[in-house]
Amino acid sequence: MRFLCLPGAYSSSKNFEVQLAPFCKELTSDNSASFVFTQGTVPCTPPSGYEDYFGPGPYYKFFEYDGIQQNDVLERVRDFPEGENAEDVLRELMPSGDVIIQKTINRTLDSLYHILDTEGPFDGICAYSEGTVIAGMLIMDEVRRQQAEGRPRQIKRAVFFAGWPPLDVNSNDMMLSDTSNEVIDIPTLHCLGAGDPYLAGGIALYNICDPDEAILFDHGKGHTIPRDATTLRELGNAVRSLGKAGSGSDTSDN
Repeated sequence: MRFLCLPGAYSSSKNFEVQLAPFCKELTSDNSASFVFTQGTVPCTPPSGYEDYFGPGPYYKFFEYDGIQQNDVLERVRDFPEGENAEDVLRELMPSGDVIIQKTINRTLDSLYHILDTEGPFDGICAYSEGTVIAGMLIMDEVRRQQAEGRPRQIKRAVFFAGWPPLDVNSNDMMLSDTSNEVIDIPTLHCLGAGDPYLAGGIALYNICDPDEAILFDHGKGHTIPRDATTLRELGNAVRSLGKAGSGSDTSDN
């Protein structure tokens, strides 16, 4: 398996490679997988007091928002709302039409297709936090381009850490299972932490994926990527089984 790796906001390909290193080591130890790292195209600055948390700069993100300040979305996430289900929570966090994504969506998708064409083939994508949004959009856009242009799809499996659902490229709204007819139709593994304050984002992403091909893996911690050996071994085995018949299931650790 060859994975294209997309970091979260306020990160870089170099920082994400460090962040994901224990996971990569588990899967490269037996040549199960290899990894190529990229990053967003929008330069950004972490909010005051978070510089050490995000590691050394420069920092990038995938999306630029029109009409709001750079860190306003982060402020919204800090005051994460409550709701009856994951979809209600996400609607409260990002009301319909409240945030307009600029042309960075098309620019980012174009840059990812360039990587697929020049550094591929890839058969998987691995993403964290904001990176899962554009990863889901790429998977769905590959379907559209295959239907419209006959372009072969590359991404056949996905690993999502602390995920968020994709955005609809036409409306800029989050694609949620109770309002969208589209699904992410490839095998997916959703690595979430029961202690993540933003868990609703990952559940909403899980809910828009094919339930017969989705694995839910709970590492028991927060908005992080697991690093302890036991969890990584179990996670690695789950990734190795991804896409094999009967692999879709719920898995937990701790």
